[in-house]
Amino acid sequence: MLKLNRRVAALRPSATMAAEARATELKEAGADVISLAAGEPDFDTPERIKEAARRALAAGQTKYTAASGTTALKQAICYKLKRDNGLEYEAAEVMASAGGKQGAFNVIATLFDEGDEVIIPTPAWVSFAEMVRLSGAQPKLVRASQDHGFRLSAAQLRSAISARTRGIIINSPCNPTGAVYREEHLRELSRVLAESGIWVLCDDVYEHMTYGGSAPHLFRIEPRLRYHGIVLNSLSKTYAMTGWRVGIVAGPREVIQAVARLQGQNSGNPNSIAQAAAVEALKGPQDEVATMVAEFHKRRDYVVERVRALPGFSLPNLPEGAFYAFPEVSPLLSVKWKGAPIGDGDGLARILLDEAQVALVGGNDFGAPEHVRISYATSMANLQKAFDRIEGVARRILEG
Repeated sequence: MLKLNRRVAALRPSATMAAEARATELKEAGADVISLAAGEPDFDTPERIKEAARRALAAGQTKYTAASGTTALKQAICYKLKRDNGLEYEAAEVMASAGGKQGAFNVIATLFDEGDEVIIPTPAWVSFAEMVRLSGAQPKLVRASQDHGFRLSAAQLRSAISARTRGIIINSPCNPTGAVYREEHLRELSRVLAESGIWVLCDDVYEHMTYGGSAPHLFRIEPRLRYHGIVLNSLSKTYAMTGWRVGIVAGPREVIQAVARLQGQNSGNPNSIAQAAAVEALKGPQDEVATMVAEFHKRRDYVVERVRALPGFSLPNLPEGAFYAFPEVSPLLSVKWKGAPIGDGDGLARILLDEAQVALVGGNDFGAPEHVRISYATSMANLQKAFDRIEGVARRILEG
């Protein structure tokens, strides 16, 4: 029997990537599958960004760069953090990674160790807990109530912090719920966090995708947290650059130096051409971002209307950001389908893929097995067709 590293052997596959891979596999086999699983904008990368990549190629910018990114990209990251978030960082306090996922993993691996606990408010992105486990630390999952808008309360945070707690990961807007922490929520949390001194990792990947006012930044509300805080971001969602793989990390100089050392050993620099394109993305006109968000807003409104009309689905909270809906589907889960109870969100997702040929993601690995995640990062035509199919199967399930 093959012997693997014990942490890798225990590692679960990404539920979101697995769902999208299965949908792609069925499409390639000729099935008419509509995917509502992918966390990927269906827009093309803006032409100005692609042109910057072409210029970099023509100029021969195809060699290694510093492991933490080029000087030009670090300066662009500083410019973006000041413009968008009101945060002042120096070039030595920022770095680029090969996508936001690598940046998050390298930060977690750098900061946390055996015996540490890291608080993760759930429902949460599926990779956070696995990244923490790979570092040797333990994720401390704290369920944010649907009644509280899927936002962690200050009382919950205070109760969760123990002598072993070394950090917390806050994602706003949130994948998978679309919840946004507004200023009043962040002020309450900041008081507890400032007292505790634990590391605060802010995942801002969906920061521009909000539908009722902007998402304020925790470190601007409470600047003291910057001294034990890390900004995690990515160009993937904001600029439809998922395949380009450019992430952003910002934090105290000593942490950035340590993360850069780790990155120098496990991958080296992000793609040099993508870095040149990222400079243009961050410093050039931002008109395309607003256009994309306006379209997502329309889709959000349509999806909410359709989800709330589905039999067995409940969506009391309006998603305020990102491009996901996270309905509860409890009435469907105790029903038997082909002789066995559906059981959980993963079970319902399998049935919808088999019977409706619609791919979405069960809520199990997000920490909420009574939910499913629906991505509306696809065309309105696909959404209309997908919901017609889901409605038909949901009715069949409840009718027995």
